[in-house]
Amino acid sequence: MQTLSAHIVIVGGGAAGMCAAIGARQHLRRCGVADEQFHIVILERNARLGIKIRISGGGKCNISHDGDMMSVLEKGFLRPQERRFLKPSFFGLTNRQVVEWLHQNGVATYTRPNGRIFPLSGKATDVLSAFENMLREHRISVFTNALVRDVERQNSHFLVHLDNLVFQAQAVILATGGVSYSKTGTTGDGLRFAEKLGHRIVKPRAALAPIYLTPPPPAELVGISLRAVKLIAKSAAHTAARVDDVLITHLGISGPATLSLSREVAEASENSPVEMFLDFFPTQSPDELELLLCQVQHEHATQFLRTFLEGKLPNALVPFLLEAAGVAYQQKWSHLKKEHRRKLLHVLKAYPLGTVKEVPLERGEVSAGGVALSDINPKTMESRLVPNFYVAGEALDIAGEVGGFNLQGAYSTGWLAGVSASQKIQSGLHEALIQNFRTNVE
Repeated sequence: MQTLSAHIVIVGGGAAGMCAAIGARQHLRRCGVADEQFHIVILERNARLGIKIRISGGGKCNISHDGDMMSVLEKGFLRPQERRFLKPSFFGLTNRQVVEWLHQNGVATYTRPNGRIFPLSGKATDVLSAFENMLREHRISVFTNALVRDVERQNSHFLVHLDNLVFQAQAVILATGGVSYSKTGTTGDGLRFAEKLGHRIVKPRAALAPIYLTPPPPAELVGISLRAVKLIAKSAAHTAARVDDVLITHLGISGPATLSLSREVAEASENSPVEMFLDFFPTQSPDELELLLCQVQHEHATQFLRTFLEGKLPNALVPFLLEAAGVAYQQKWSHLKKEHRRKLLHVLKAYPLGTVKEVPLERGEVSAGGVALSDINPKTMESRLVPNFYVAGEALDIAGEVGGFNLQGAYSTGWLAGVSASQKIQSGLHEALIQNFRTNVE
């Protein structure tokens, strides 16, 4: 069994792992440490780095989210404890700095009106290639097809075990991701390593995942995309909602609103059934929508109700809405009774989609759960339990909204972990040199 040595070993070569390596080297260069004097290693189990970057945003890569970092935190992470934890790292490496890195490496970007930042080329592989260029420029040793089997603490250092190789490291940065989309290699190994070293693991749950329904949507509705609707989840104890696009699938629903809501739905469904509803007019209150319906009934008495609905919604959906409201397909406004208008109003504001069958963890773009935040120092990403052991990215118990927030979380926490680890080791080496000098003089 061959043994190699490194100052820092980073387990996982995704967004967090790559930024950890870059952050470490940048700090060392600022301190005047020559690259050849400090060995930084990335171990990636896949054949290429950054597989989650390659598949994010449907292969277009939603790089990050625009705006000042406080607004990014508030929009992207709705749980106060997550915002507090992420704040130091988010102000250490900002969205603008990440975009500038990409620009310096030939990747032009653009920002959509909703704040989501994408590469101008529409190719996630361009983003990954830029990060790979930066790793080469920062002289990071990258090992692909390198499956880590175990991480153990031994006296003052770590042993990172692969099949036919062991790395001895002064610091380890865990950036393996969580357990979502297991086909990408995020099978929970990192959480197992952290737990073995004494950390508490919060149960992983789906986040940014589709929602499967029972009964599944009718075949006639599959493929319909609804723009800027409100998706509502109701359980015995909780109601949650998001306004964004929804895609109807053969198993249930997907799209941005679904992905954002999926974490809360997954948690709620563990305790009681969760019913899903759609509000097709989220910008109007029930009273405002009723006033609109009354106005249409007065001004277009001879028209079919479906004519009005087809002007607002996908045509394939209209027969199902009318049926849910108990209104005939050939119904004209002139013969619509008040009770049926009220029923139609209710359906338009809370159309029942079905009961949640499953929020599939393996289909999530990210997973919630992971290493408990209380076990990690947010100012350094270092474990409070194991010195020189750092955790970054999706391996932490953090999950943001859809829109580039999770990748920014990976960049920032990874970068802070790398800076902190290199700073601590470099400080220790400096102290050792001083001590050796004193001993030689004496």
